[in-house]
Amino acid sequence: MEQVTIAGALRKGTGKGVARALRRSGNIPAVFYGPETDPLPLQVAKRSFEKILKSQTSDNVLYRLTFPGDQGETVKTVMVKDIQRHPITREILHVDFYEVSMTKPLDVLVAIKVTGKSPGVEKGGILQEASRELEIRCLPGAIPEYIEVDVSGLDIGDSIHVKDLSLPEGVRVLSDPQTTLVTIVPPTEEKAVEEAPAQEGEVEVTAKKGKGKEEAEG
Repeated sequence: MEQVTIAGALRKGTGKGVARALRRSGNIPAVFYGPETDPLPLQVAKRSFEKILKSQTSDNVLYRLTFPGDQGETVKTVMVKDIQRHPITREILHVDFYEVSMTKPLDVLVAIKVTGKSPGVEKGGILQEASRELEIRCLPGAIPEYIEVDVSGLDIGDSIHVKDLSLPEGVRVLSDPQTTLVTIVPPTEEKAVEEAPAQEGEVEVTAKKGKGKEEAEG
């Protein structure tokens, strides 16, 4: 898949004041770094970056980051490592771009996608997802959009574990092979609680006590 290009610019100065000024001008403060790269302050255009984010369906997307260098334009393959947002407005406050090597494996979290129709669910069972994502290790170019978990063969009481997965070539799950991913549990049975009828003896005693009280008051 062709990588989307993010155009960055060198950021002059750091600190809260500089960051606020950048945001007012329609830019987002950012930083570029990697295993063998010192942090480099950058900035990206807010509107274009938000548009790029909305067009993606996964968090593990490889981008082509460009910015001015000592010998002209510098081009790096990166992932968005972190996005800081305002807690109320959700406005993007800062972005971390992490440099990746296409020849070195990465550890990333990938979403789980449940597919198929479970016979157990059709019988009234309930599908419980114990995990919604998995940590995997693979080369950057082999990162899947999601890991598929097919439940079409599950009846009530059946489960799928990590060891049962059919993984894409070159992808390894780092979780324990015995980790449960999905289970079809029996439907909850609601038992009606019936009130036991009062015994005749108790009613008579109560009535007699009530009558005696009325006679005493009279």
